[in-house]
Amino acid sequence: MKTLSKFLLLVLTCSSKSLLAQQAPTFQELVDSALVYDYGLANKKLDIEIGKIDRKRLGEVYLPNADIGGKYAYLSSSSNLTLPATATPVLHIPIPEINTGLDSRSNLFKADLNVSSVLFSGGKVPALKKAIDEKNKAQEVLLEKNEQDIIGEISKAYDQIALLSQVKLVLDESQKRLDINLKTATKALNYGLITKYDFQKIEVAKAQLESKMQEYDGKRNLLLHQLHKLTHIPMERLSMINNDLKPFSQVKNNNTIDNRAELKALNSGIEAYKHKVKASQTWWVPKVQAAASLGYLNLFDTKITGKNELPLIGKPEFRADKIEIAPSLVLGVGFKWDIFDGLKGKRDVQQAKIEVQKAVNEKTEAEELLALNLIKNTTDYENSNAEIKVKQKQMQVAKGAFDVAEKEFKMGLVKASDLIGAQTDYQSSSLDYYQAVFNQRRSSIELLKSTGDLTVQSIQ
Repeated sequence: MKTLSKFLLLVLTCSSKSLLAQQAPTFQELVDSALVYDYGLANKKLDIEIGKIDRKRLGEVYLPNADIGGKYAYLSSSSNLTLPATATPVLHIPIPEINTGLDSRSNLFKADLNVSSVLFSGGKVPALKKAIDEKNKAQEVLLEKNEQDIIGEISKAYDQIALLSQVKLVLDESQKRLDINLKTATKALNYGLITKYDFQKIEVAKAQLESKMQEYDGKRNLLLHQLHKLTHIPMERLSMINNDLKPFSQVKNNNTIDNRAELKALNSGIEAYKHKVKASQTWWVPKVQAAASLGYLNLFDTKITGKNELPLIGKPEFRADKIEIAPSLVLGVGFKWDIFDGLKGKRDVQQAKIEVQKAVNEKTEAEELLALNLIKNTTDYENSNAEIKVKQKQMQVAKGAFDVAEKEFKMGLVKASDLIGAQTDYQSSSLDYYQAVFNQRRSSIELLKSTGDLTVQSIQ
């Protein structure tokens, strides 16, 4: 029974994958894939991971540091001693002249285990951790802007494919009508109702249509390769895309710039600089550190001999197989208090405060530019909506004129040049209308970006 269940699950999985491979990708899938394969976005996420590592590194300042060291040395020395002849006080015992020296050699081995740990950083580490937290927050917020840029780029390519599809429909319709009119013109030419010149105009128009069809194929192929580069979705599935090009309904946004990722990031940047100011102001606060050391010392195979014999004691000689000191343990707590650092700490504080003011100025400038950008994009959006109405009306008028010209041509009331002119006007007005729709969708995207409200859901 379990084997049958696993087999059915495998069949369903393979079937779903096969079915997916036969379907055109949705806009959501295109965006999701682009977000995964965008290298710039991936690097920004890696920058955030580096920031997290920096924060962990600061937190690990309080962890003890331990190291083990050892050394071996061979010691050898020679010394000379010269004393003039003299006598002892009071008793006046004569002491002869001494002219001798000492030769010494020994082996030294030393090992140490040292442990140290910061107990109190003066408040600098907590302030720097908060600064890094704000910096990471700013980087994470800016990911929203990068994601919106990717959505805009995918949307543009997606809409361009839809625009080309509408162009293809217009060209196909023109091709069908032209073929019908070509048959009518052929009959008219045989009956002598039109001239050879008028007939050739229809042939030229047909050749122009074929050229435009070839141009369409080239542009669509380029867009599909562009989407493939951005999403890594197979070309076979991308070639199935056949989306409609319709104007966006009323764009829903908050009409303010408060939701812009740039402003949120700048706010976090200002907070980060403020925490850096606090960190710089801790220069005069005492820092406390604990330390411990465990040592081992061994002086072995030591020999000291005199060069000459001395009065009364003869030739001196000293030997030691081992002089060992172990364990040598040292425990302690120390502090460092910079009561005057040559004004270095004061200058760091001044510089940090200047950085705060620079960040405030950047935010003010950004607010002004973003507000101006919102006004521009709102105007462009309103103009694009008005442009659609104009182009739609022009297309309707041109289509009516073309229908009339086509009927009159069949009745022999107008020349082929008039028919071709009416058909060209209709083609141009149709393409202008769809270009206006494309422009309206672009201005809608830019308006949503200018308020920070661009998401996949907001444009579907």
